[in-house]
Amino acid sequence: MTESRKQGFLQKVQDLIDNNKNEYTVGELLDYFGTESIIAFMFCITLITSLPLPPWGGGFETIPGGLLCILLSLQGLVGIEKAYAPDFIRNKIIDISILKDSEYTSQFFQLVDAYINPNSYKWIFNAITVRIMYIMIILCSLLMLVPIVFTNGPPSQCITLLCLTWLLYDGFFFGLLLCLTLFILFMYVFLFFYFSKWLYRTRKTWTFGLWK
Repeated sequence: MTESRKQGFLQKVQDLIDNNKNEYTVGELLDYFGTESIIAFMFCITLITSLPLPPWGGGFETIPGGLLCILLSLQGLVGIEKAYAPDFIRNKIIDISILKDSEYTSQFFQLVDAYINPNSYKWIFNAITVRIMYIMIILCSLLMLVPIVFTNGPPSQCITLLCLTWLLYDGFFFGLLLCLTLFILFMYVFLFFYFSKWLYRTRKTWTFGLWK
């Protein structure tokens, strides 16, 4: 793992953008990214739901992405190098013209060139931290399955940024995201316990006296 991984991933993305072809099957993209396909696929899956946009599916829009991220993370945990997907998913068509036409695409490359250092803290990329990342992604994905306000955006953003920093091989930001994701998961545990206690204390109110 060296500078070549950062350049290799970015070059692959750049080649997709420069290519005249706009539509690809999921299978073609998975094969294209090769050994990076598991992380790259999770990055693409969560990118849209990570954007700071109003909920457009009543909180249910993150459920498909959450399920796919769980399945992909389990593949990574058991040591599968290239993402596996059944034929009905591999045959799905993805239009990347929105990526080519977006003004944010060039800004993304500029930010990467300006702030990403692929040689920082290389020791953090090892088998243990990668498995920790997959476990954290599974936990974040479980939160994405809950159709409740504020349980969708932050977990999805954590997955997106974890995958991006891994793909770009920036050890500093990767370690920072691991710590931040752990903190956010602990906060959700605390909030869930607090909310459950509040529900129990107010049970007479919201059950109209049926639960005493």
